[in-house]
Amino acid sequence: VNNFDPGTVSAAQTICEGDIPAPFTSVAPSGDGNFTFQWQSSSDGVSFSSISGATAATYSPEALNVDTWFRRQVTSDLNSMSCIEYTPSVKITVNNLQPGTIGGAQTICESSIPTPLTSVAATGDGTITYQWQESTDNGLTWANVAAGGNAATYAPPALSADMWYKRIATSDLGGQLCPAESNTIKITVVNFDPGSIATDQTICEGTAPAAFTSVSPSGVGSFTYRWFRSIDGSSFAVIGMAVSETYSAGNLAQDTWYYREVTATVGATSCVANTDTIRITVNNFNPGSINADQTVCEGEDPGVINS
Repeated sequence: VNNFDPGTVSAAQTICEGDIPAPFTSVAPSGDGNFTFQWQSSSDGVSFSSISGATAATYSPEALNVDTWFRRQVTSDLNSMSCIEYTPSVKITVNNLQPGTIGGAQTICESSIPTPLTSVAATGDGTITYQWQESTDNGLTWANVAAGGNAATYAPPALSADMWYKRIATSDLGGQLCPAESNTIKITVVNFDPGSIATDQTICEGTAPAAFTSVSPSGVGSFTYRWFRSIDGSSFAVIGMAVSETYSAGNLAQDTWYYREVTATVGATSCVANTDTIRITVNNFNPGSINADQTVCEGEDPGVINS
């Protein structure tokens, strides 16, 4: 009688999807005969098939994407009699995780608050947690967001520069932590400087100030203009048809304040900023009067001319 024990293999383990399990260890078979080996695998723990080339006492599996069972077939040859026995199978549990997706990319004005980022939730085998990350350099470096970044969705704070976001989902299955990243989205911030307009002036009543010069706006977007004026320095009204970078006011009879509104447009997003305000001071005065016409004889002194 060809008596033998096939030994055992170990160990069951949990890995992340796409990872390589640790090599299996072995308790060697014992008993009668000469031993040869064939490793087998199964995707359901019931139906096994032989693994090509896996004929050593131990075995190192390749990377796995699904739960897989392994066992070792041991053949004992004794006096031309071949007998087969199997070790107990071991299961490699694969912690499968789909990280889901996030949205949506948007364009905002400087110092505005983006709309909250939406989410297709992660799915997987274990307990899933989240960590949102942000980048200021198009994903070259990432950092965890300062606050509120542990939910499926995220509401960014007001931004003053372009920002990229992604979400890391981590699945915990039996203590095996497996992370996976979502797609990356960009929040585009329209940064621009409205430039400036010329300095204050003082003019005589009924004359026109010098044309207002301009330091052009700079930054992203295409620029359009409107000019505003006020006679009290606080309540401003738009000047019809004044839509150029510079402006020439007409003759003025009273002090008047001016500023230029600049709109920067990127795609469907328009952002507005104003220049400094300048004041045109009108030097108003009444010259008074003198009186009155007189007729005198030659050589006589006129009467005093009153003022």
